Amino acid sequence: MVPGRNDDCWCGSRRKYKHCHYQIDTAPQDQKYAASQAVYARNWKGTAQHHFDGRIYHWLAEQLADAKPKRVLDVGCGSGHGLLALREVLGSDVQIVAIDENRACLQEARETLGRSGVDAQVINRMAVSRTPDGYNHVAEPLAFPLDVACSLIESDVCNDPYLLPALRVSGPFDAVTIWLTGVHMLRQENVNVQAHGIDSDGAHRLYVQNATYELADSVLRPGGVLQVGDRGVAPDSPLLRADVLQAHEQQASVTSLRVRSLTHRLYDEPNTGRTPMGLTPGTSGCDFSWNEDPV
Repeated sequence: MVPGRNDDCWCGSRRKYKHCHYQIDTAPQDQKYAASQAVYARNWKGTAQHHFDGRIYHWLAEQLADAKPKRVLDVGCGSGHGLLALREVLGSDVQIVAIDENRACLQEARETLGRSGVDAQVINRMAVSRTPDGYNHVAEPLAFPLDVACSLIESDVCNDPYLLPALRVSGPFDAVTIWLTGVHMLRQENVNVQAHGIDSDGAHRLYVQNATYELADSVLRPGGVLQVGDRGVAPDSPLLRADVLQAHEQQASVTSLRVRSLTHRLYDEPNTGRTPMGLTPGTSGCDFSWNEDPV
């Protein structure tokens, strides 16, 4: 039985159907993936605005201030509120290259930056097709340099053969950021995601973070910084701190990067109910799900 628009969605998200799967379910078959991206972009914008107003993004950017980065690569830019915070904290002369698999998010990011007078260019370069095995993303070649304050590039960091060569040609980055990444409803039907056995949003965040660790290892200047902003249990005990550090040390183990610091703050869940934030799995196997904080 199909739920009413104001009923809870059938998927168990506890969001109203009209804010969750309604637009996807009612879209033509060849438009469902784009509809899924659009639903996520719309819902995430409200959550991201909450983070921006609560200065969560600014707090994350402040952790980079001592490094004084002038060139930043951001993975999973979402609605662009984090990019705006980077510019407000680090200065308007910082050059940002941002990537996101979600085309609708890139458009939202351009509008977010544009409202603050920031020149941003969107580069759409991925074609989506439906195959018997799921949705397939195919990227076009990517050329640099881009003469704008902020470049917004459509790219799947886990499956884009042109991304790394283009970033290398463009020159080294002082910092790579990946903050509070999320995933739209049909992302798990992507053939590449399925091939890696991704079965939850938390597992998908680890999947994207792993790819970002390897990408950062190749594009950061010597002494550059990779900053991972995640949500998990507050590391306010030796066990929890060790759990978080161990998880990231494992991710860094295939690179030359080293985990140097860990900071955290309490997370305030927005009351919109639009995009609830799940935990990223740790390594201890313990269940600490009652204390959800970004790290």
